[in-house]
Amino acid sequence: MKKAILVLFISILYISTNSAQIVVQEEPAITKLMQIYKSKNAQTPIIRAWKIQIMATSDRMEMEQTYNKFERLYPHINYSWEHNPPYYQVRVGAFEKKEDLEATLLELKKDFPFSIPVQDDIAKEDLVDF
Repeated sequence: MKKAILVLFISILYISTNSAQIVVQEEPAITKLMQIYKSKNAQTPIIRAWKIQIMATSDRMEMEQTYNKFERLYPHINYSWEHNPPYYQVRVGAFEKKEDLEATLLELKKDFPFSIPVQDDIAKEDLVDF
């Protein structure tokens, strides 16, 4: 009796391990839509993503001092400044998701306490890789 149960158990185990293959058959329309999506995504070099704004001021000298300080303290992080009258804004980094910038934001707040996350149009190649 025990031999019969053991043989039965081994047979079931053998059959279940050999039939564990899953085949996904995709509809041709879905495949075509995915190809269109991929090609359009590749053609879009700019995306809506996140930067950290470390300064917004109407004083150009103050803005220049801030970005010089940033460049000295964090030479490995990309930065840029813009003049959106009447404000000069210094923004740093490029992050696809807001969660990605949290660690950097905490670090920057030590030297730039008014740093905040902001959305911006960013080139895909400028994004920070994690």
